[in-house]
Amino acid sequence: MTKHVQGTQSLSRSIGLLEHIGARSEPPRLQDLLAECEFTRPTLYRLLAGLEAEGLIVQTPDRRYLPGLRLVSLARRALARNDIRDLAHTPLENLRDQTGETVHLAIPSGAGLVYIDKIESHETVRMSSTIGTPVPFHSSGVGKAYLAALPGAECASLLKSLKLEAITSFTTTDPKVLASQIADCRVQGFIFDDQENEAGIVCFGAAILDENNGPAAAVSVSVPLFRLRDDRNSYSKPLLNCVKIISMHLGNAG
Repeated sequence: MTKHVQGTQSLSRSIGLLEHIGARSEPPRLQDLLAECEFTRPTLYRLLAGLEAEGLIVQTPDRRYLPGLRLVSLARRALARNDIRDLAHTPLENLRDQTGETVHLAIPSGAGLVYIDKIESHETVRMSSTIGTPVPFHSSGVGKAYLAALPGAECASLLKSLKLEAITSFTTTDPKVLASQIADCRVQGFIFDDQENEAGIVCFGAAILDENNGPAAAVSVSVPLFRLRDDRNSYSKPLLNCVKIISMHLGNAG
């Protein structure tokens, strides 16, 4: 139960609205918020204007609301101090050592995910990605793994909202093909991304599950194509063990 402090009603309402926008599987329009939140139209206008002025939300061209860059920045600072990054860091380092390749940790942010940790390969040729890089759901190992871990109805709803833009010539842009890939991921526990987000780079991705068995984050092992070993189990098995360990740290019973 949230404890309300006298004189902070407007702040509490703004935070509640911000949480509602962030928790929604599809970015809401004004009409959605009016129907779903117990605010009058003038109050909702005022709260949205205040959040937008502070950079905590932004409007898309089709007038939907998304968490803003300032909110992402604040979240990144918090993540630098605690929570999943700290819990995951040692297992991610072990995964890097076992596979010899660069490892990423990503969490949902807006209409995709964002990298919040990266453990570099010791090899000379490395990934150019950085912490804070946004990653689409449909073209990345972490994104597809996250989608596959969502409940079926929630995943289907989110898939309908995605713009399947071609990031490379290998990117999946057919909704039926993407749905098939996600179904395969649910069976085998991981996804193989064949140069869909960056030409010359393949990824193995798997989701981290929380105590409710829902996706909290996703992990990928990124491999330059010329260095890819024939035995793909040498990547997928350590990856699956890694996400299992981190999931258990988050309270998942396995």
